[in-house]
Amino acid sequence: MSRHLNDRRLLACLEEEPSPEAEAHLRACPICRARLETLARTAEDLTATLRAVGEQAPLSPARSWEAVARWRAKQRPALHPLPRHRSAGRSWRNLATVAALVILVAGLAGLIHTLAITGPMLTEATPAPSPTSPASPSPAAGPLPRPPLGGLSTSISVLVLGTDGESETSDETDALLLFYLDAETERAFLLSIPRDLYVEVHGHGQVRAGSIYGLGERDEDTSGLALAQETVSATLGLPVQHAALVRLEGFASLIDAIGGLDVVVPHPIEDLTYPHDHGDCDPLLIPAGEQHFDGETALRYARTRVVPAPGFDRAFRQQQLILAAHDRVTRLDLLPGLIAQAPTLWAAIAGGFETDLSLSDVIDLALLATRLTADDITTATLDECCTVQHTTPAGKRVLLPQPEEIETLMENLLEGEQ
Repeated sequence: MSRHLNDRRLLACLEEEPSPEAEAHLRACPICRARLETLARTAEDLTATLRAVGEQAPLSPARSWEAVARWRAKQRPALHPLPRHRSAGRSWRNLATVAALVILVAGLAGLIHTLAITGPMLTEATPAPSPTSPASPSPAAGPLPRPPLGGLSTSISVLVLGTDGESETSDETDALLLFYLDAETERAFLLSIPRDLYVEVHGHGQVRAGSIYGLGERDEDTSGLALAQETVSATLGLPVQHAALVRLEGFASLIDAIGGLDVVVPHPIEDLTYPHDHGDCDPLLIPAGEQHFDGETALRYARTRVVPAPGFDRAFRQQQLILAAHDRVTRLDLLPGLIAQAPTLWAAIAGGFETDLSLSDVIDLALLATRLTADDITTATLDECCTVQHTTPAGKRVLLPQPEEIETLMENLLEGEQ
């Protein structure tokens, strides 16, 4: 075995006795041994954090820590012994699932994909608002106590791409959202990127942002996520370190699994032609005021094209739902129940989720995400202040990015001035 073990193989070593092949590789490879140690310590840190906030739900039987401890004692006596606390015996996979859920709705993948998959962004009556910080009502129980910082030392940026998931071969992404988190200042921002943004793509010329993923998937020299990262990095002047693809299927069931979302609707919505692109209409009527949405209603709320008032378009509504989901999963009184539901919650999203983040990255992010409140998260959109409408020679209506304005916006977001 000449190549290093990936995280999935290493995590298998934490779940059960390592295979003879993996055991031989770990004896010979200091890099993989160090990585296994990191994953083991991260799992223990997460376990301790969950126990510190009152986690009592029963999880899978303990096997992994005893197995790894036996292997360590037999093969690597010079290393410090792996902790064998009873708390560490909880299933790594379930803990990682909870961590993934937290960060998904805090800024990555479950966040999202509700961006309107029902038609061109340019057909909306009102442009997206300038950067604001829409927030859902804070739950009475409040956010989780702030645990010690995870493994992140500086900052991390993740590009989230959303697709309707109706076809496994679909290569158009309807939602693009950048999540940036600064571990030192403990602040984050969510930046919505129009799918009609006309950007320069290496090797392909100017392309709509929503088409980048498909181009990368058909390119033998790269991938959809990698090409999207590269292009968005160049457009925004900010390195994008990771990317995730989220499919719409499972979004509603995920919201239902966490008990729905509480959202303040600032203006009544009356969409008599929803969902617009199908033969039959299913009118959407939502009154103004405090509302509790189940998964299907939350999805419809984000997808409707109706803009009843300036600054209340789809980008605003999707960011509302993201913050509401973050509030929901970081409520102290709900965490034990969420942990108990970890397998169900993961099943709701796993089939439609692709990312280059390792599980240890996700756990570090999740630990830090529990420290954030709605006031720590700024939301913004590449709106008319940073783009101009344009018609291509082929007759396509697109948005041209304005580099100087985008640079100013990014500087303000990074400095926390929005």
